[in-house]
Formats: sequence, C-alpha cells, structure tokens
Amino acid sequence: MLSRLPLYFLTGCLTLVTVTSSAVPGSAQLFNSPVDRLSASDRTALRSGQTLVTGEKGNYVAKILVKSSQDAAWNVLTDYGSLSKFLPNVVSSKVLESNGNRKVIEQVDARQVFLINVRSRIRSSITETAKTRIDFQQVDGDLQKLQGYWTVEPVAPFSGAKADQVLITHVVNAQPKPGTPKDIFYNLFKDSLGKNLSAISQEVVRRSR
Repeated sequence: MLSRLPLYFLTGCLTLVTVTSSAVPGSAQLFNSPVDRLSASDRTALRSGQTLVTGEKGNYVAKILVKSSQDAAWNVLTDYGSLSKFLPNVVSSKVLESNGNRKVIEQVDARQVFLINVRSRIRSSITETAKTRIDFQQVDGDLQKLQGYWTVEPVAPFSGAKADQVLITHVVNAQPKPGTPKDIFYNLFKDSLGKNLSAISQEVVRRSR
C-alpha cells in the first residue's frame, strides 16, 4: 500500500496555468497589516522566523514571514522550471506549455517512506494575479485532489513605514487516491508544507542579497 502513496507536495504543485493581471498594491496596509490581523501567538512565531502550519485531514494553511521585497518572493514562487533546485524531494519541475499568462507545469516528487522509494507526478492549472496570488488545481496526476492558492503580502515594520517583509501564505486541499493510507498521507503532506515554505524562504533571501 505504501508504495502507492502519492506524496506530491504542490509547491505546490504547479501545472496548467491561467494568469490574469490586476493592480499591485504599492505599500503595506497601515494599522492592519496581514501579520497584525493574526493572533498574538502567531505574530510572535512568524516574527521569530518560524513557519506556521495549521489544519487537518488534507486542508491546511501554511505561513512564513520573509525579509524581502514582494517582487523577490513572487519571482521565486513563479520560477516553475527551477523548483527542483531548491525544494526538497522535488526531482523535476518543468513548464509544459506557456502562452502569455497560461502555463502547464509538471512536477515530479521522490522520497523514501519507511525504506520504500515513492515517486509521484502532478500537473496543475495555475492562475496568477499580478504579484499577489497564485491559484492552482491538479488537472492530472497521482492525487485524488489538489487545489489551493498562494498569496504574497507586503508587511511594514510599523505603521507608516515602507514594507520590508512579505507574508507568504499557502492554502491547500490535498486528498490521496483510494487505497492510500490517509493518516500517513495527511501527516507526511502536512510536514512537507513547513519544509517547503522554509526552503522557499531561504531561496528568496538568497536571491535578495
């Protein structure tokens, strides 16, 4: 059974992409930044560099606060052909089609689970909204369901200041195909979200130097 376990992460997961442009916010919100709207404990965790992952049974929300520009974070998230260079367990990631804001992306993930080599493949449709949001949905692959979105929000250190950080949020619903041990899949998938966000954060910081 474990050998059938599809452990694809999304970056999530990226494939057929439909991108629509919209206005890009010029600065962080005053008195009501994306971080300020969170609980005190979540704010403290994010500002100390921790990755937050909440949810269960395939429905998760992951967040990380990164010291970088909105452009730098966006460029990393949309560098679909290079995901295998910095995301753990991703062995291949490529753009199959590109037509303006439309893309088709295929990602292959490989890892060991209880000494068993597990490999999975995902193609996803993605809709980008200029530097702020990426919606994705599996169109073919080894999961029963994979859909969600990423957001990139500028955050200022205090009211009136220029934004010098970004809050990256990943909201995802992932469900395994019948025959997959669900509890094992959910635990491994949730764990991968934090690891991937940390890897994305490190890549954003590296490119910002």
